[in-house]
Amino acid sequence: MVVFSRSESADRRIKKLIELIPNPKNVIVVSDDKEVKFFAKSCRASTESVEDFLSAQKKLARKVARAPEAEISYTQMHKINEELKKIWLA
Repeated sequence: MVVFSRSESADRRIKKLIELIPNPKNVIVVSDDKEVKFFAKSCRASTESVEDFLSAQKKLARKVARAPEAEISYTQMHKINEELKKIWLA
């Protein structure tokens, strides 16, 4: 999620959002700001540096780019479509 804040500082907005989340353990706050990271951790949220986050995103993008395309024949595709029609259009 990306949130823009106009009337308050970004740090203050992030802290408010963390406080409003019912289960902060399921949240990763990406920031290099020590105060924001400390606050997030005190609320039991996880934190990650911007550099680590971007590095992980680049690795994921490379992995997806290298993933082989599943190749199926026209006959297999037709058979799958017919099975799905029976399930969804019955």
